[in-house]
Amino acid sequence: MQSRFKYFPVSSTQKTWGLFVTCAGHGRSDPGAAYPPRTHPDEYFFTWERGRALKEWQIVLVAAGRGDVEFRSRRLQLAEGSLLVLPPECWHRYRPDPANGWTTHWIGFGGDQAGRLMGCAGFGTGGDVRDLSGSPVLGRRFAALVDAAVRLGQGRPYETAASLGVYVAALVEEAGEGRSGPGRHEDLVRRAQAHIAEHCAEVVDFEALAVSLGLPYRTFRHVFAKECGMPPHRYQLHVRLARAKHLLASSDLPVAEIASALGFRSTWYFAHFFQRGTGRSATQFRRALRRGTPPHG
Repeated sequence: MQSRFKYFPVSSTQKTWGLFVTCAGHGRSDPGAAYPPRTHPDEYFFTWERGRALKEWQIVLVAAGRGDVEFRSRRLQLAEGSLLVLPPECWHRYRPDPANGWTTHWIGFGGDQAGRLMGCAGFGTGGDVRDLSGSPVLGRRFAALVDAAVRLGQGRPYETAASLGVYVAALVEEAGEGRSGPGRHEDLVRRAQAHIAEHCAEVVDFEALAVSLGLPYRTFRHVFAKECGMPPHRYQLHVRLARAKHLLASSDLPVAEIASALGFRSTWYFAHFFQRGTGRSATQFRRALRRGTPPHG
């Protein structure tokens, strides 16, 4: 692959849009070649001796070869599948291994939305490297994104920016299980919610659910409550109440059958639960719906 890249002017309207692409390219450095080549604008060019800090975000994928990157306080190895994330104002320098060279794909972007997107994807302000070697689809998608940006970016800047946002979303969705900390917890809680919703009429063993997600039960309770605003058992009751409202509104099932379908041990217990959750009985709730009176609760 030959090196090819483009730098794009950014209009005031694109800045108002909140996410814009500034540059994109494919780069190839042969073994022993000087790096980086002196073909980029001054604000992007750097040497190993002085490094650089950009005014925008950049993502660089090492598609082949190897090298290293250095931030102010750490130095990391880069190999095929390494996704290098460079935040604004983060000093850095990187280079290929002279004996191997490398091939890279890269894209630069900015805007008010950029920081929020990258933060949600788990990237901080100190620079990061994520290993995509186990997710070849993400690597191919990034290469396709860069290729489309090089071909269409100047003519279709909003579409290009939207495609970048979709790719960041794919990092969250597809690589989320490999992350640690809050981002990973969000993924686990989402899986727990799906399990609870699927089994809302059953007795859910929350301790066993926590183990299946790879978390101690106390940690699971804490992160679930933090993400959902309520502990797991209350979330199950929340789902049951929502299902009860739906069945009362959309069916002619007797209240006793709805109670049984939702796993309540008696109609009395269901009636007490529904009254406490909505401020009226199930019969009053259904009657209000059929009269066209918006039920409360």
